Amino acid sequence: MDVHKPKPVHNWRDFLKEVGTIVLGVSIALAAEQGMEWWHWRNEVTQARQAIATELVGSLHNSIVRLRTKDCTERRLDQLSDILDSAAKTGILPPVGGFAGPPRRHWSSGAWQSVVSSQVATHFPRQELSDLGRLYTYIAAQDSRQPDEASTWSKLSTVIGPGRRLDPASEANLRNALSEARGLNRQSVISAHVILNIAHTLNPSYSESDLAFIAKSRDENPMAVRPFTFAYMAPEYLSCQPLGAVPPRYGQTNVFDAPGVEDAGMKLLPDTGRR
Repeated sequence: MDVHKPKPVHNWRDFLKEVGTIVLGVSIALAAEQGMEWWHWRNEVTQARQAIATELVGSLHNSIVRLRTKDCTERRLDQLSDILDSAAKTGILPPVGGFAGPPRRHWSSGAWQSVVSSQVATHFPRQELSDLGRLYTYIAAQDSRQPDEASTWSKLSTVIGPGRRLDPASEANLRNALSEARGLNRQSVISAHVILNIAHTLNPSYSESDLAFIAKSRDENPMAVRPFTFAYMAPEYLSCQPLGAVPPRYGQTNVFDAPGVEDAGMKLLPDTGRR
């Protein structure tokens, strides 16, 4: 049986040729592996950008609405301030109809949190990653501001009703709530402007449906007639409408009622009789 043994290296030229062949083969293999890895992460970053862009559409919509309701909210607070000043002189709150505060919406950040918690974030360009982090800091601030604003406007809604005596403690609480509501509104408006500005700089990869939704938000008429009602759901521009009808009793709120929700919810349960 023949045994094939490696040919001995007779000179340095043969030795260098063999080493060069091995090095070239290893280099090609490593380059191919790195190329596949680059392509993989390139696709992952592209998909992450698309998910973030679609998620940002909701925040852009919320920001547009917030900017467009700024003056409506300021006028409403001026109106409530005038009502309170008049009541402080007479000692009696006049009949006050229902009203809405600024729109309250959820500010989503799930797609961004998924990117941050994965390895994809490390493959974003440094400046883009920094801008996205700053953008979502403002989005998180907007979302965390919602409970305080809801609480403040619930305090203001205690004036809604058929008319009653205004005691000093109630007056003090209402004046504090007016200042808090105005401050929260202005903070939200500033944050909304910053969010739109950063998003404009980033120029995310919006889909056609994303762009259509942004255009609808931009072009919607905030002064369209939407009579105030306590029924669910509250239109986003309801704060721009006049006071509603005076309810027969106090204890109202601008967290709106949801008639029919129980029956509708029961219809969503699985058919428990099916086997």
